[in-house]
Amino acid sequence: MLRKFLFVTVLAFSSISAEEFVVKVSEDEGKAISEIVTTLGKTSLVALGFKKGHLKTLGGGLRGIGSLHFLGYILSNEELRSHMKTIRKSSFKWDGFMDGLKPGFERELKSNKLIEDLQGFAVLTKADHQKLLVKAEEHNWDDFVAILVETEDKK
Repeated sequence: MLRKFLFVTVLAFSSISAEEFVVKVSEDEGKAISEIVTTLGKTSLVALGFKKGHLKTLGGGLRGIGSLHFLGYILSNEELRSHMKTIRKSSFKWDGFMDGLKPGFERELKSNKLIEDLQGFAVLTKADHQKLLVKAEEHNWDDFVAILVETEDKK
């Protein structure tokens, strides 16, 4: 099966070498991510109850995507970034969203993949690398993602 991939590339320069973070999300995965975030951002809590099963199914199809790639895709899109700010304001929506992300963060931290990719990811999202690193080391994923959501996109 031929899969189209959407790539977002950013080079992060350090004094030692250049690190690259590339968001790898297939076209179908991008559509699923967009649907999840848009639905959470635009739908009332009552209506979300009727869409919960569908959203869980969409999320289940994204299990192979790393947490940073998932968030990188969202935060590279102005509309999805805006929906994340709306989701952040509702503890019910935020908690459900974060419950889906936390296991991936833990796996990536344990394998050291998250730490390896964090500098380039911070450049991509225009977030403070050091703040993200501290929250990752504390396993404080809510604040980790909140930093990303609250970081203004200064293009």
